[in-house]
Amino acid sequence: MRFEVTQVLDAIERHLTTDSALAQAVVDLGQVAWYSALDGGRPVSLLRVGLLVDALARHLGEDAVMIYAVASRDLLTDADLTSKERMVLGRWSGDGVIEVVPVVADRVPEVADITGLPVVSVDGFPGLERRYPWLSGVPERVLQLVPGEGQARIIGGYPLPAEGRAALLGQIWRCARRDCPLFGDRRAYTQAVPRMKAGVPVCPRHDEPLTSVGPRPPSVTMVLIVDGIIRERFVVRAGRPVVVGRSPDDPTGIVIGGYLDGSIAQMISRNHVRLELRDDGLVATDLSTNGTVVRTPGVTGSYGLGEQVHLTNGVPYVLGPADTVELYRGVVVARADRIPSGTAGGQSSVMGEAPTMTIRPFG
Repeated sequence: MRFEVTQVLDAIERHLTTDSALAQAVVDLGQVAWYSALDGGRPVSLLRVGLLVDALARHLGEDAVMIYAVASRDLLTDADLTSKERMVLGRWSGDGVIEVVPVVADRVPEVADITGLPVVSVDGFPGLERRYPWLSGVPERVLQLVPGEGQARIIGGYPLPAEGRAALLGQIWRCARRDCPLFGDRRAYTQAVPRMKAGVPVCPRHDEPLTSVGPRPPSVTMVLIVDGIIRERFVVRAGRPVVVGRSPDDPTGIVIGGYLDGSIAQMISRNHVRLELRDDGLVATDLSTNGTVVRTPGVTGSYGLGEQVHLTNGVPYVLGPADTVELYRGVVVARADRIPSGTAGGQSSVMGEAPTMTIRPFG
């Protein structure tokens, strides 16, 4: 059972981020972990975060959902957590996978306010509506997590990202503590969201003023779609090319081999296509043996009726805003804000490996 729990926690981790370019919703991690009514189990359990991930995936129709999770320090030391859960939380905190703050207070709606993301809540943040009017004025940005029949459910609309604070998010911020997991030296590009205190950006973890060291490079968020299912989200940043392939040589590349069966995997090169953001736009360069196709939708929006360009190996090609990059039939890379119609999601589950004895029947 211990191995199964480890698998579930590892699967949950793949859906956590403090990079606002990747995140799709903001959540109070402790609020979910302490929500015993969700499964009728222990007073606190990290496995409930897996129930949240699965519920959000079903709600948004996307298996690759990414959550910006905020946690209070008292969650990390809760005596009702297992030793494994406390160890995992400590690792997530140290790696900057989650944002740990002394007290959560209004931090979740603040992150959402700065980024334009929706929130997922148990109680809707009562008392904060005056500070954040959209909590009551834009209900589709407030999603509620509730128990369901054998699983958790999300109640609410299907929010589109609202406009965030570009000036604040457009800077690279540095914490005075160089080893800070949120704004330290190793977080040059994928850094967290600053906290505002009396109009001054501060580190939410250390409560110390942040220093701007220059503009943040432009970026484009992308998705990997395999057989109509969104499998991965990733970011292409100016000056930081990303290679997509079966098993790229670059450790920062997007590995897709695990999503492919044997016959298709043979058609995808280890390093298949390189994506880079340049002054002239998002550029794709074929690196493969079997070729890469760029598809442009037709006037009706259908890619089947549009144009297609077979890329010349090694020759950069500037992508249009709605273009998709096809590595092989059914294996597609596209902009996250221009996902082709016909995609689906919410079909896989991070809780699939959870021991049945850890989750009691609902109701």
